[in-house]
Amino acid sequence: MSVTEKDVNYVADLANLELTAQERQRMVKDLDSIISYIARLNHLDTSNVPPMTQVFSDSSVAITESIEDPA
Repeated sequence: MSVTEKDVNYVADLANLELTAQERQRMVKDLDSIISYIARLNHLDTSNVPPMTQVFSDSSVAITESIEDPA
């Protein structure tokens, strides 16, 4: 998949961004590079990679508790 200037203009309009012609060209190049890299990652065989766990800090637990029980 290749990112076009039309794609960049569409996203810029959604984000209410005003981009110069030079910025649009740079965004096309940068976004296309990112999409290409993600496509390469999608071809990796991860079938033997065990799932990772998420570690939460005490502050995230406190935030969750205060949201669930706003004393």
